[in-house]
Amino acid sequence: MKYKVAVAGLRMGDAWARSAVENPDTELVACYDKYFDENPRLDQKYYRGLDTKIVNSMEELCATDADIIIVATPDHVHVEQCVMALEAGKHVICEKPLAPTVADCRKIIDAVNKSGKFFMTGQVCRYAPGFRAAKKLYESGRIGDLVYIESEYAHDYDKARGFKNWRMDPEIKREGFLGGGCHALDLVRWIAGDPIEVFSYMNHKILTDWPTCDTGVAVAKFPNDVIGRIFVSTGIKRPYTMRTVLYGTRGTIICDNTSPSIQIAEKELEDATGKLDFNTIPVNIASHNVASELKDFVDALKENRQCPTDVWQGTRTVAFAEAALRSARSGKPEKVDVL
Repeated sequence: MKYKVAVAGLRMGDAWARSAVENPDTELVACYDKYFDENPRLDQKYYRGLDTKIVNSMEELCATDADIIIVATPDHVHVEQCVMALEAGKHVICEKPLAPTVADCRKIIDAVNKSGKFFMTGQVCRYAPGFRAAKKLYESGRIGDLVYIESEYAHDYDKARGFKNWRMDPEIKREGFLGGGCHALDLVRWIAGDPIEVFSYMNHKILTDWPTCDTGVAVAKFPNDVIGRIFVSTGIKRPYTMRTVLYGTRGTIICDNTSPSIQIAEKELEDATGKLDFNTIPVNIASHNVASELKDFVDALKENRQCPTDVWQGTRTVAFAEAALRSARSGKPEKVDVL
């Protein structure tokens, strides 16, 4: 059996659509993008060359015979479109962040529970080979108990404003700390567990024509007395990076999602003088490994189980960001909602 897939939003959803074409267990049956005929960055020739319907509305997409609908549209329409797809009896994959607020996420949770359908939040960093290798090394005990973790999302959005500038729309007021920072926030959650409390500072000194802060840093407490730091900037002038470091009682791992290797230093390998060097471990580069995400979801459907990045995981990452944003406004530590 092949699962029939439909995709909403072909800018972020392009990789999903192509993965659905290439995956032997899926077929792409329909696509929808509000600006399909207007957006020059969409590969119209590719989609018109497929045996795939190009529909004109989300309602039409939900009326197709698709088993799975992938919602890869801007964050602020995720709730409406996910709920519509679930109510139409579809399994759903939704791009990150799941929604702008926890209150919005709860609407999706309610729809998942009522529909009984399977749901994935597209937290792609969990599928980057460098991050997966780092987590595996940590969980195998190579660096001992986790003491401190840090991750960063540094990505200059000055030329990435979204079609029709939706990312900087003053009515939408997208928070970059969540919109882009959800990558780093979810990554540290995946490794260290759900945060308990967070304190943050944010400023607005680079993308001054945008409606929200462009740079922020959050310090958090995690279970088992682990502490961590998350740096997010959607304006900083440097090459894109998600450099992440795991400090343990017996070693350190440095990794990211754009390098062909990760580094590990282990106490067991220090020399007689106590000198310790990093060893390099090669990894594949696949910073947006959507093909593996889709495969994971399809495998979960075959096995009749929810996938690891379900609606709750997506919501907890939003809760982390929401607590950090509250802290930046209040000037004091904030508890992270327990869901």
